[in-house]
Amino acid sequence: ASPVAIEWDADGALFVCEMRGYSENRNDQLSRITRLVDDNDDGIFDRKTVFVEGLLWPTAVFPYDGGLFVADAPDILYFKDTNDDGIADEKEVIYTGFSTGNVQGLLNSFRWGLDNRVHIACGTVGGKVRRAGDDEAKAVEVRGHDFAFDPKTYEFSLTSGGAQHGMCFDDWGRKFVSSNSDHLQQVMYEDRYIARNPLLAAPPVRKSIAIDGPQAEVFRVSPVEPWRIVRTRLRVAGLVGGPVEGGGRAAGYFTGATGVTIYRGDAWAEPFRSLAIIGDVGSNLVHRKRLMPNGVHMLGSRMDVESEFIASTDNWFRPAQFACGPDGNLSIVDVYREVIEHPKSLPPEIKQHLDLTSGRDRGRIYRVVSDGYRHRPTPHLSSLSSEMLVKLLEHRNAWHRETAARLIFERGDHSIYDQLRRQASQSESALGRLHSLYALKGLNELEPADLVARFSDPHPQIVRHAVRLSESFPSDDSIAEGLSRLIDHPSIEVRYQLAFTLGEFSLESTPDLLADLLMQD
Repeated sequence: ASPVAIEWDADGALFVCEMRGYSENRNDQLSRITRLVDDNDDGIFDRKTVFVEGLLWPTAVFPYDGGLFVADAPDILYFKDTNDDGIADEKEVIYTGFSTGNVQGLLNSFRWGLDNRVHIACGTVGGKVRRAGDDEAKAVEVRGHDFAFDPKTYEFSLTSGGAQHGMCFDDWGRKFVSSNSDHLQQVMYEDRYIARNPLLAAPPVRKSIAIDGPQAEVFRVSPVEPWRIVRTRLRVAGLVGGPVEGGGRAAGYFTGATGVTIYRGDAWAEPFRSLAIIGDVGSNLVHRKRLMPNGVHMLGSRMDVESEFIASTDNWFRPAQFACGPDGNLSIVDVYREVIEHPKSLPPEIKQHLDLTSGRDRGRIYRVVSDGYRHRPTPHLSSLSSEMLVKLLEHRNAWHRETAARLIFERGDHSIYDQLRRQASQSESALGRLHSLYALKGLNELEPADLVARFSDPHPQIVRHAVRLSESFPSDDSIAEGLSRLIDHPSIEVRYQLAFTLGEFSLESTPDLLADLLMQD
């Protein structure tokens, strides 16, 4: 009912975040997290338990160490089931202070990062966030940023972002976000680099990368709601407040973009990998774009001519989030509500005729599969040895790689670092080499020699990340020498990362190296 986010644990159980208090019933504590289990592994869930209930406005979930992080503004909480009955019996507030000022701008989108941290989009309402129990004087304003934390130590920092609802990474750690009327954006740099010079007026961290523009045309097949037509007329006439968009049209363009997700599964044919998937909850459709490199950023190109990847005639279809799970397919999280509009954007003369709770008892999760798809057994990764988890870092499906990386980090098993080091240098999979480097970093076993060797890796993304990881060794001469040899690297993304990374080193040659980069680009 009213699902807004889903995540699988290491053994394939699916946690569903049900925001039943949307949009005006937060304090009624109607929301919950349910846990779905497929007992006979046929790809269909057989059993459901309510893992946590009595929540306010939960918007994201993430499994870790046998428990579950839950975003329920103003808090991020951690729940755990200690007696294996499918119901949480332990609760801890980890962070507090996220704002609840806008139900459509809350924190959202838990994602596991290459850096072995949990990343989350802070939404648009911000808040002064601190560790639970810390003095308020330690709170940090998160507005305009995103948030990442170490799930072991709970240390956190601000990261680049600050869009509305939807955040994801691609296979190479590029970050993408979306906002209501700016459906596809790429995060272009990390705030921590710019913070070294507080006097620098930097360009915006988020760049719109859709070729057809932020408020691109969409091709809905559902009828335009009569109230939407009336509201547009009132806005055009200046009788009610609110933006006049789309040249005064009531529909036909992005107004409720959400849940940007890069398809990173392995169940679809190769041409469909790395697509950007975005929902428009106001237009009842799912849009897709093909990503293409364009210098230091990507460009998103519409794939469907005057149509959409998925369009529904049902006005209640509200695709708010997406996920790729153990089966390698794309799942669509459909809130399924009669009215998804923010209540504050509805004039009183319209709002009085609408039931904002209609559909509270409904919700859908769709799985999009290719023709001829057959369900494959879901692995129970928690029971695998650490050595087997290392091999999964090479898997084509992102869920396998990231879950294995998370489990390696959780266990802290140092017996595998030789295997990781070999895989980081010898794996035929570039993604396997990449994840192995970051696994070594998470175990505090990464050495300068591991990175210097990767400065000459045939894959430019491995070189880029080796440059970034080298910031852990600012005094190492071999690292400094290796970086200086990358000034003329053929990849502009490598040179772009190098320009930021050089500022972390106190080298006499840094100004000259930066000047060389500047003259090239």
